[in-house]
Amino acid sequence: MTLTSLPILLFFAVAAILYFTVFRRCQWICLLIISYLFYILTGTTNLVFILLTTVTTYLTAVIMGRIDEKQKQYIEGREEPLKKAEKKQLKESAQKRKRTFLIGMVIFNLGILIVLKYCDFFLQNANYLLEGLSIPTFDTFGFIAPLGISYYTLQSIGYIVDVYKGKCNAEKNIFKVALFVSFFPQITQGPIGRFKDLASQLYTAHKFSYKNLSYGCQRLLWGFFKKLVIADRLKTVVDTLYGSYQEYSGVSIFCAGVLLSIQVYADFSGYMDIVAGISQVFGVEIAENFQRPFFSKSLAEYWRRWHITLSQWFRDYVFYPLSLSSRAVKIGKFGRKHFSPRIAKLFPSVYALFIVWFCTGFWHDASWRYILWGVANGIVIISAMCLEPFFNASKEKLHIKNDSKGWQVFSMLRTFWLVSFLKVFPGAGSTAESLDMIKRMVTDIRPLTSWEQIFPGFTTDDYIFLAIGLLLFFIVSIIQTKGKVRDYIADRPVILRWGIYFMLLCFLLSMGVFGTDMVGGFEYAQY
Repeated sequence: MTLTSLPILLFFAVAAILYFTVFRRCQWICLLIISYLFYILTGTTNLVFILLTTVTTYLTAVIMGRIDEKQKQYIEGREEPLKKAEKKQLKESAQKRKRTFLIGMVIFNLGILIVLKYCDFFLQNANYLLEGLSIPTFDTFGFIAPLGISYYTLQSIGYIVDVYKGKCNAEKNIFKVALFVSFFPQITQGPIGRFKDLASQLYTAHKFSYKNLSYGCQRLLWGFFKKLVIADRLKTVVDTLYGSYQEYSGVSIFCAGVLLSIQVYADFSGYMDIVAGISQVFGVEIAENFQRPFFSKSLAEYWRRWHITLSQWFRDYVFYPLSLSSRAVKIGKFGRKHFSPRIAKLFPSVYALFIVWFCTGFWHDASWRYILWGVANGIVIISAMCLEPFFNASKEKLHIKNDSKGWQVFSMLRTFWLVSFLKVFPGAGSTAESLDMIKRMVTDIRPLTSWEQIFPGFTTDDYIFLAIGLLLFFIVSIIQTKGKVRDYIADRPVILRWGIYFMLLCFLLSMGVFGTDMVGGFEYAQY
């Protein structure tokens, strides 16, 4: 059963009715049941792994919470107050014990993820080396990673780190922890939620709200439109261009990257709209994962606007710890001895950024092409940091102002060009193919002679429907820069408001590409 299939939508409709009637006094239990049923209905049988993550997350948080409670009871139970040095020593001892459990939980859960998702990658690369040395190779296991494991693993680790740092209290009800880990809108593609943001919503009773129902259905409908009218229509074109790239010029291959950028955005943000809409019907606001990324003026800004919760996760739980670590301090000292103060100041950030982008690429897929994609993004961002004074000086000489409309439009187009060019790595079928495509884009610049070289297999209807879809997509993005689209529509007269809904529904039914696998078909469901 698929996410956008009629049975799943009917399932959510029935679940919402039960949520606000039969389960109105224990709605979080209803959400837990829905989440596990959804996980099963979407085709997964690997419940054991999400259960292992849930149990280890719960136990680790509770143990750390008890360590803090015992420390507090010991301090309060003393007749004489502790000296400052004694308090510090006691706190360090407690943190050390908590750190042990934290490390154990992280190693265990990352171990599950690595074995299931990356084991064959490591074995294949080991076999490549062994074959060159004429040494017997290993058999691969053919593991298939459970649906959503990359997301719920990071979300669980983030919760444990927050408990360790005292940013949130440990939840003592294991079933509530299970709901946090498995909450159905986030289980397959994120967003990666934070416990402090979700807990108060998940465990609190919600009254039925017509506004939530109306706004939720609006967003769900818009998500369907982006997915079925734009993303799935472009997917066939992109697959054809990348699948037989040898038949096309370098210009066509670059255009494939442009189309892939649009397709993935429509696909991923469409999914986010669907699940955010469903979640809002239940009274739960999940984190936003996009903020108009194609309006970004630099690659760094683009990634702050794209897959926001993943970027924030890596920032808070990888980049900051690495850039403030003892190793980063040593790297900074080395930089100060051999380079200018400005460059040396960047050393800890460069060190942390490189690791973050390596991990980001590897998180997406167990392949060298995704690792290269992550590293390439990191190199561009790091280079921009190091060359910023040179760029600023050049703009001053050319009398270019950052706030001028022309420069802003140029910066947006330049960023989109970079994003599209780097799509060659995830778009290609292998690392060798991605490198060959880059070579073709640089050397084979034959001009395009027909639209068929960009949109192979497109019919007249496809051109018209895609143009309408992209125009609406662009208009909504413009409106979003001025305020919330749904609030804007809600302020219109009733006739105009329902006319917009009806028009969008008609567009969806007449122009949508139906019949695809909507779980596997969503691009980020594979990560």
